[in-house]
Amino acid sequence: MTEPRLADNGIARPKDTSSTDGLATLLGLPTSLPLVLDLDGTLIKGDLLYLSLFSILRRNPLIVAACAAWLTRGRVALKRQLALRQRIDWSRIDLHQDVVALAEREKAAGRRVVLATAADALLANQLASRLPWIDQVLASDGEHNLKGANKADLLLKTFPAGFIYAGDSASDLAVWAHAAGIITVNARQAVRATAARLNRPTLHLPGRAAASKS
Repeated sequence: MTEPRLADNGIARPKDTSSTDGLATLLGLPTSLPLVLDLDGTLIKGDLLYLSLFSILRRNPLIVAACAAWLTRGRVALKRQLALRQRIDWSRIDLHQDVVALAEREKAAGRRVVLATAADALLANQLASRLPWIDQVLASDGEHNLKGANKADLLLKTFPAGFIYAGDSASDLAVWAHAAGIITVNARQAVRATAARLNRPTLHLPGRAAASKS
């Protein structure tokens, strides 16, 4: 099985001119603070919930009826059931190359890189196992949906000294409100404007997806 489509050698690396004691640092923040990445829409282009559903539909269209039943137990339960049955072709997952480049740079600089996602842990860990620069995975577990305020609470408990958070949507604002540094990825202007009002060091990334392999 081939690796997910990562950035090619010719891809431009994100530039960050902040410095501390003459050394370049992300947003001027020390490397002791971890870089925490959202997954759906941030690290990857797309949503693992829908990717897992579509991977099953091709083999079993009747799964839709089962999904309706699982959903009565909550979205997080639906995620777990689909994760248990998915047949995702991980080699075709498009990673946002700007995020990959940033994470690789920060990992090389000694910063811890964490994946924190509302996606099911079974899927998040499968993807993370293919990305050697990810140090830790925090994800939904079939009972608790790690999104918005829930994610913020867990990150505050896990990293009480602070963290830098990369996300893409309005649900990430609850996390950015507690982050030491903000990274937006391919975010809508309204989301970027609201994030800017938090008055934290901020980096905006376009979130370009890696080019498809021939």
